[in-house]
Amino acid sequence: MKRTNRRIAVVTGVLALPITAGATMGVATASADEWHYGPVYRAEQSGEGAQYFCNKALSLEKASQSYIVVPCTNVENTDTWYRIVVNPYNWGWSG
Repeated sequence: MKRTNRRIAVVTGVLALPITAGATMGVATASADEWHYGPVYRAEQSGEGAQYFCNKALSLEKASQSYIVVPCTNVENTDTWYRIVVNPYNWGWSG
């Protein structure tokens, strides 16, 4: 039981910082570029049909057991749709 609690604490600690940063950075930097830090990433769509593609991608991410931190949100001045997602099966790093 003690070992399981430690593992849960470690996993929670590892995921807490990227999730918190992703939630605050996504709202605060709505015009930012796409990024991917560990299991947390921010994806964008723009142009014609961007809302459709964003919602379609969001549906696929939900089906793949991803956690949606910020759902599809529109930045009106740039006409860009973005979302922030935690996908524990997709680890990567980009800035």
